Amino acid sequence: RFSIMANGTIAFDTLSTSGQISGTAVSVDTDYLAYGSAKSWLSVTIISNTHTIQDSLNVGSVTDDGAGRTDLVFTNNMANDDYSATQSTATNGDQVFAHFGAKSLITTSNFRNNTANHEGTILDYEILCATVHGVLA
Repeated sequence: RFSIMANGTIAFDTLSTSGQISGTAVSVDTDYLAYGSAKSWLSVTIISNTHTIQDSLNVGSVTDDGAGRTDLVFTNNMANDDYSATQSTATNGDQVFAHFGAKSLITTSNFRNNTANHEGTILDYEILCATVHGVLA
């Protein structure tokens, strides 16, 4: 069921595919698309202090803000700053752990990833992956 609103908006309850990929038609409730799927994800590498986005969804840029600190900037803002972000890192040296910067550094348009070793020393990483769940603005 769908309807076309006067302002040109198309509204529908379920999105279906023609089954070209699996050979069987599938559908997904639009509430899942709006509320249940990742709104942003990213894989970025750092080589010689140069951040390179390997692949991403809804990430406009990354900014190096010093050792172990990277700001991830969304292409499309989140509706509020209460979204969930899962971050992970990898490095060939010390074990590093990803964590948010201060709450004030989590906004609707970006957030800061910090990395440190188990002793709390801020360290750069070689690979950062992040996934964000929440509501887009």
